Amino acid sequence: MSFPCALNGPEGDDTVRRDAAINRGRLVSAAEAVFAQHGPAATLEDVAKAAGVAPATLYRRFANKDALVQEVLHGFFQRLIDAAETAMTGPPEAGLEIFLRTVGLELAEKGGLSAPIWGELAPRPLVKHLRGLSTKLLRNAQREGSISKDVTPDDIAAAVWALRGVIHSERVDPSRRGRELWRRHLETILRDFRNDL
Repeated sequence: MSFPCALNGPEGDDTVRRDAAINRGRLVSAAEAVFAQHGPAATLEDVAKAAGVAPATLYRRFANKDALVQEVLHGFFQRLIDAAETAMTGPPEAGLEIFLRTVGLELAEKGGLSAPIWGELAPRPLVKHLRGLSTKLLRNAQREGSISKDVTPDDIAAAVWALRGVIHSERVDPSRRGRELWRRHLETILRDFRNDL
């Protein structure tokens, strides 16, 4: 006597696709954690180990390391874009500050994912869109009078570079590790940006 296979038919196809999506998501999450910690030095074998799968499983879903890196970076920068768009919906005088604090948190947790580290693999359209949103947040704050008219979009970019540098120093210097000095540095930057009211 034969029994019908639970995976036959449309419902079975949906189950297979759903399982594949879950497995892919698990691999991407593991890759994000590994690349965030080790940057380009991480290997696909490192990712497979973190995900608890054989390397062959990873290679079946991603042709090479670059393909996996691009998917991870796309998700990372999309989250920053989402944060900027959320900040746009709040009080205009506070949006830029909220955004920069979010960027600081993301870089502190996932410094290995910052765009310059990955060169051409960084998602240029998303990076460009993110810079455009940060410029809008700046202009909104300037119209409200909370940020000096002298501050430029390049100053915002430089602020992010500075945060990245402080965070990197904390990661490599045992005497500073875990002190979150980037928060103090961001406060100094924001004081310089603000109008004296």
